[in-house]
Amino acid sequence: MALGEELASLMPGPDRTINVLKLFTLDRPAWTVDEAANVLGVSDSSAYRYIAVLTEAGLLTQGAHGLYVLGPAIIQYDRQIQLTDPLLQIAKPIMLRLLNFAPAHTTVLLCRIFRQTVLCVHEVVDTPGTTRVSYQRGRPMPLFRGATSKVMLPYLPARELRRAYDEDPAGAAVIGATWEEFRTKITKMRKTGYAVTHAEIDPACIGIGVAILDDTRRAIGSLSYVIPDSEERAVIRLVPLVVAGAREIEQELQGGAVTGASLMGDKP
Repeated sequence: MALGEELASLMPGPDRTINVLKLFTLDRPAWTVDEAANVLGVSDSSAYRYIAVLTEAGLLTQGAHGLYVLGPAIIQYDRQIQLTDPLLQIAKPIMLRLLNFAPAHTTVLLCRIFRQTVLCVHEVVDTPGTTRVSYQRGRPMPLFRGATSKVMLPYLPARELRRAYDEDPAGAAVIGATWEEFRTKITKMRKTGYAVTHAEIDPACIGIGVAILDDTRRAIGSLSYVIPDSEERAVIRLVPLVVAGAREIEQELQGGAVTGASLMGDKP
């Protein structure tokens, strides 16, 4: 039985159960029933029922002193994503090929939008353990900063884009101080087809990002290079490569063959 069906069958109001799960963050990874009830504004008995459903599903587990933490099912689902997510499976070999053409100390990122943040779902680096990039798998990153994030904005539905701006105008100010200026910059970015930023996330790093689109031209993710700023001359060479990589991912996701030879053959 799917998780949503399980929640619905065990109790009314599955949305409230999901709200309990949202309480568990890096800043606050453990909660008691009383604490969860207080924050959610529900009775202790209701909070206990919600937590019991999540515990039975393996999404929470009880530790010492009545504290609950995220459960083992999270690990199982993460493994399943890594093994079965079509975007991830298609992108991995393309990301490795992109890395072949990059200067030393480069990171190639695959990211998705999640609520008002951007999450890295996969990264490859030329020298493991030496990356200086803040984007890490599962770590929420700003929506309005960095080429990796910003390049997806032009492909959001108009209402979602306006809502994102209204919910965080201070964050959006890095793109435009007003809604009109913000929208103009976003439109220009869409026409360009890629984004290049300098030290917006990590010092001494340049980001080169391209959106990955579905068949309705909506962004399902982004593909990007992060290179040392000392390699700025490489940007002009890397832009068409990461653009070609994103287009290849899109075509494979849609079940079509890439036109002609591979957009990125083996490195000479």
